[in-house]
Amino acid sequence: MSLKMSNLLDVEKYLLLELVYFHLPPEHKNRISREAPMKLDEYIDLVEYCGYSVYPGFISSSANGYQYKKRRQAHFKRIFASSENLDDVVITGYVNDNYGRFGNTTDKNKTSFVGLALADQDNNGAVVFSGCEQMYPSSIVLDWGGCLIASLGVVTSHHHQAMNFYDHYMAGILGERNILGHSKGGNLATYVYINRLDQNTRAYCVNAQPYCWYTMNDTQKEALKTDRFEYIVHQNDPTRKASYVSYISRTAPLNRYASRRFIDIHGFAEVKFDEFGNLEGARVIRETASQLKSRLFHDYAAEKRLTHDECMARFQEKLSEITSLPRLFSTTLDEILLVTEARVAIIWLKDEDDRGPFIYPLIIKSPGAEDLYQLKLRPGQGIAAQSVFEGLPLYIRDSRHYRLPVASLNRVLGLTITSEIAVPLGIDEADVFGALELVNKLDGVFSLEDFALVNEMTLAMLDLFKKSGQSLDSYRDFSLLQIRKGGQRIFAVEKNGFKEKTFGSQTDKNAFLKKISGLSLEPNERLIFNRITFTCDKPEQLKRLRRQEYAVIFEHPQLRQARTRVSTVLMRLLLQLRENRVNLSMVAKMMGLDDKLKTRIIDLSEAEYIRLEYGMARIRRPKLIIVNPPPRGLNPAAYQVMCNRLKKDCQKKAVTVIVLNVDNENNEVKND
Repeated sequence: MSLKMSNLLDVEKYLLLELVYFHLPPEHKNRISREAPMKLDEYIDLVEYCGYSVYPGFISSSANGYQYKKRRQAHFKRIFASSENLDDVVITGYVNDNYGRFGNTTDKNKTSFVGLALADQDNNGAVVFSGCEQMYPSSIVLDWGGCLIASLGVVTSHHHQAMNFYDHYMAGILGERNILGHSKGGNLATYVYINRLDQNTRAYCVNAQPYCWYTMNDTQKEALKTDRFEYIVHQNDPTRKASYVSYISRTAPLNRYASRRFIDIHGFAEVKFDEFGNLEGARVIRETASQLKSRLFHDYAAEKRLTHDECMARFQEKLSEITSLPRLFSTTLDEILLVTEARVAIIWLKDEDDRGPFIYPLIIKSPGAEDLYQLKLRPGQGIAAQSVFEGLPLYIRDSRHYRLPVASLNRVLGLTITSEIAVPLGIDEADVFGALELVNKLDGVFSLEDFALVNEMTLAMLDLFKKSGQSLDSYRDFSLLQIRKGGQRIFAVEKNGFKEKTFGSQTDKNAFLKKISGLSLEPNERLIFNRITFTCDKPEQLKRLRRQEYAVIFEHPQLRQARTRVSTVLMRLLLQLRENRVNLSMVAKMMGLDDKLKTRIIDLSEAEYIRLEYGMARIRRPKLIIVNPPPRGLNPAAYQVMCNRLKKDCQKKAVTVIVLNVDNENNEVKND
């Protein structure tokens, strides 16, 4: 339980960053002090009564605003309940110089500055600064005006307030002193950090308004490129372009189903976290001046290239701070990506099913991570599998001369594999439980020096893993789709699985279908699809998820009686798909209906109609196919032929299938 940056997971840091945007009611905020702190979970319990500064005031206080706050509160509670680090954290200070009833009392100056101070039992402390206000026009002017002049290097009153807030609440903190900030709050955090480098400070900024690079001295510039400072940028976030930036640590891809509005890109809720609570798919950058060169200015500071021994010394120092198994694996991959300049890093685990042994990805550092999590690789399928099943480290300088098939990995990564490194993971040589794999170097191919360094870093990580005595068993999860209520899983289907579920009535079946489609999620329920979490407050994302990843066979039973031509139905489908690689005749031929284009659907035979339904589902290339009960009177034999074909598709890892049946003679719901 610690506020140390080396222990806090990304999801926990994001909680602290977002929480400061929920402004405590006056009757609570004025009671907080270092002598009378408030527990973090008490603050979370008050979120529904807080003002929410990201929305304008009239929305924040509306019924919709209240429901949004309740949903974010439920999200915070889930994180807090599963956290090993936040249980003993208390709020020791709170300042909110905003207009309106959630600001400070009337005798305070209204500057729109907001700060939160925290501490833990080990005498570590943290301060968190919020970004720009949206609740009141006066706050918008103060905040955005401050952002503009801060980008030019002007020290504002907010910077002075942030420094005073830090100095006051970090006085007496003997452990680590951490500074967190988002958006403009990140600008304030950067300013405080570079002016308190002589203290045990670390900073974590997300989508931060950059502090003016050209007003800093060389010591401050170098401090922003060390491990003490993390600057996270969401994919396509425009904020960093407000000034020159040469110190980005990681870029994080957005949830693929998120809308690309500024508030979604810039905010908190649309990035993904892996099973460990770390940013999923985040790319370690530590961008150099040559990679981000300003059109108007040039930074001639050279990046130092570390030797093998210097890399290992730095890595060992980072590992010595880690007590959390999730952070251990994630940090190892981050560091290896950084020193080798690999494009992709994956930790694979070994398992076994009825077809024999296989490996599957546990952690992936790649923007296309969600597609890779579908993979199961058998012996003979790539060097990671070979490394696991033979227990040998492997170095492939040129993958063109390597004979094992890697087509599935090429396809989901969206690139051609040119160079690889794989190192087995195990307690000893006889007990290998997985592998660490690197794919493609950013510029060129992996060298023998890269291979030697990865081997040594992996051994150092494994040594710490063995000493911890911890197990990876709790992180094994093969679900494509699951519904969780509170902390319980109430339904799950495995990736590429074929699952049948029988209901006692059509009403029960329809209720379940709405649930797994995200149409009837309760506030305390989550739909997790391919490791991405959806809640009832994300209707647009759920809609995109269904459109992109779901297909329902027999979704419209009345289609069987339609007098519409087959060609008309298929053309509508192709227009929805915007599919350029196939045309009408190709689709009809694949379905075995090329001579039936002008035939009305009602005139198709039962086998032909089944092929039409199956083909319309598969042509969309969904990850999940849901099979409704067939229309009344449909030949059971033809229906069974389709189900058998879907089973084969699952075995080929082409899709996941849920078959819904209704047993009218039995009123009890049967679960397989």
